[in-house]
Amino acid sequence: MYWVSFLSLQETVIACLSFIVPNLVYSLMKPIDIQRGSIVAFASTSFLVLLASLPPFVAESGRSILMDAFSIVCHQLPSRSPHIDGVPLAVCHRCYATYLGFPIAALLFRTFRGAWPFSVRSAPWMLGLAVFPAVVDWGGDVVGIWQNSVGSRMVTGGIMGVAAGYFRVAAIADMGSQKRTSGSQHKESMS
Repeated sequence: MYWVSFLSLQETVIACLSFIVPNLVYSLMKPIDIQRGSIVAFASTSFLVLLASLPPFVAESGRSILMDAFSIVCHQLPSRSPHIDGVPLAVCHRCYATYLGFPIAALLFRTFRGAWPFSVRSAPWMLGLAVFPAVVDWGGDVVGIWQNSVGSRMVTGGIMGVAAGYFRVAAIADMGSQKRTSGSQHKESMS
């Protein structure tokens, strides 16, 4: 991993917690089913929301570690970040809403799996559509057509988070069903 050499220890630890640990948990679940996959996705992404929410509640040294870790993925501009008692959270409004969308998506996936008409194969198109409102909101602000607001950033971030989170859980569930299918085919061929 060439890019790791440029990260501080705290950034590397948070990157590992955010991406490697949930994937390790998923790989340990054999077979992965919809119920367990959505529960693990809900728990791991809720943990990410908790980490982003912690800065106002921890000592300055802990706050510094959290802010540094999340600075990899977010600009953290104080004027565009949620605050609690005057202390900003570790991410901006749009990123926070995106992170909130992840566990919401896990709950939606578990509830509506059979009724949702989109497969994992449609993920690139659906994710592109989910990002489009945020791009329009950001672009309109940058070129001076309008000034985006806390509400517009939260809504567009939430749309991205729910879409990305849904397809993450869908991919995990599909991996589990493929493992079960290939496992049963292997057992049949051994007979």
